[in-house]
Amino acid sequence: NLGKVMNVPAVNVAETDNVFKLMIAAPGMEKKDFRIDVLDDMLTIRAEKEKEEKEEKGRFNRREYNYSSWTRSFTLPENCEPGKIDANYVNGELRILIPKKVIVAPKTMKSIAVN
Repeated sequence: NLGKVMNVPAVNVAETDNVFKLMIAAPGMEKKDFRIDVLDDMLTIRAEKEKEEKEEKGRFNRREYNYSSWTRSFTLPENCEPGKIDANYVNGELRILIPKKVIVAPKTMKSIAVN
């Protein structure tokens, strides 16, 4: 099973007033199996898992390596803070938090004429 490609996991997306949340079910992985990159307005998540199987019977040895991998990419919305993205992996779920920009309305100035 060399080069086996894992089914690409489904992604749940949620939005609050302050953050976009991506939640990806990826059981059986470890934190080190993930790579998350941001390039311009593109967020790319890669996962790769290497599994080694051994079988020893008398003088006969069998060893197999199995690689599973997937990649997902997302276009980031304009109102997010790419430099403040946070990710964690808990109980088989990869959670990525993308903070929204705080948009401050410009203060308007009005001159009052003296009559």
